[in-house]
Amino acid sequence: MGQRTNLLLQIEGRSGARLNRVYHLQWGYRKYLPMAFLRLLSSRYFKPEKTDIFEFFTQGLDLDSLDMIERDWNKYNFNHLDECQDALSHCDNNNGAMVVVITEDARYYYHPKYKLGFLLGPEGLEGEPPFSRWVTTEEFMQHQPKYQGEYDDIFAHAFDALTILSGTQHVVQQQFRVNS
Repeated sequence: MGQRTNLLLQIEGRSGARLNRVYHLQWGYRKYLPMAFLRLLSSRYFKPEKTDIFEFFTQGLDLDSLDMIERDWNKYNFNHLDECQDALSHCDNNNGAMVVVITEDARYYYHPKYKLGFLLGPEGLEGEPPFSRWVTTEEFMQHQPKYQGEYDDIFAHAFDALTILSGTQHVVQQQFRVNS
């Protein structure tokens, strides 16, 4: 019951080590996932007392109802749409997901690279399977319950502008790597 979304997070270290985390967000529609990304982005600069991988704190992103799903997710590469789909098949989800891939630069003094994509869940989709394509922030929000129209459009554009200023690559359609 209710709106259920997921956050798929992959952090790749400069040594090649990788950590994947998957979060469940009950009632996580509309702005909650973009806000979780902004908190994750800022956690590198406003660090809590202890980080859990590289320079990030991923155990809890300080949002109500955002719970980490305890499972071994490291077999997945969230750079690939089909692997995101497979991971999401093990999650309780009806309203979509946000995928975040963070790659540390080989040089310590460079900022990590951020890649961000949104996927639509099964609720409200007609004629296409869930999680089958990358969508824009605006399209993701338009498919959320209780969509507010112009106010959420302004938020989507402001969010995109802020993340672009941080160097985040937005993924739409098939820009993530495809498995061969």
